[in-house]
Amino acid sequence: MLRLEEVTTSRGNVLDVATIAAEGRGRARPPVLLIHPINMRKECWLGVVPDLAAERTCILVDLAGHGGSTDDPEFSIEAWVADCADVVDHLDVSDVHVVGGSLGGAIAVGVAASRPGVVRSVAGFGSSVRPGPGEQGDSPAPADENAVRELFAGLAREAVAPGSAEDVVDTVRRLTNRHGADVVTRVLRAAYVADATGWLDDVRCPALWVTGEHDVTCSLEEGAWIAERLRGSHAALRDVGHLSMIEDAGAVLLHLLPHLRTADRAVAV
Repeated sequence: MLRLEEVTTSRGNVLDVATIAAEGRGRARPPVLLIHPINMRKECWLGVVPDLAAERTCILVDLAGHGGSTDDPEFSIEAWVADCADVVDHLDVSDVHVVGGSLGGAIAVGVAASRPGVVRSVAGFGSSVRPGPGEQGDSPAPADENAVRELFAGLAREAVAPGSAEDVVDTVRRLTNRHGADVVTRVLRAAYVADATGWLDDVRCPALWVTGEHDVTCSLEEGAWIAERLRGSHAALRDVGHLSMIEDAGAVLLHLLPHLRTADRAVAV
């Protein structure tokens, strides 16, 4: 069953949320909240949803400033974490898994740290938790809609593994932010300085970190370091870049499904 709703957060943002309810025994398993990469939208997870929803409820959310959600006057990782934590509260569940792609993984860490009694596990795909060497300067600031399209056309190709099919690149491009040049600029500015390292030691649930071997944003070494800090596990995906949920949904599921099932049986410490 599909349910679409708007969730108003404590910050006054109205978030577009889609819930795909599991059937049968899947209703008894903890649901999974899927957080998209920055400047994309929740539909980027559609490739993994059928298999996930076959065994548990899936909740997909558009972050503020993305997709069908409203814009926040002040974008920051702290604000996105607060909004997603409000979504978890709105769900009124005793357990939930939180999974994020790219900056969504860092946001997932913040949610896990802020809701330790509720978040059953956390997972990040292509996710760094601190500004990288290439993000120390000024973030891109597209002047108009044409500049936004040109920016995302270039980023779509950089985000996937070399030699990726054109339909993969085009899918990434089609999923990019349509909230206008000002919002895109402010979102990028917030993403470039986002730092979730302060939450790492507060996460007390099982963690999985997965990195594509061609990821230009989060290296294999960085992914392994994050997994170690979270006292979790790390996996590398061959022939995959930054956006594994779009590039190879099967590879994502190969690691995510066992992680969720194992965490279902775990007891938070």
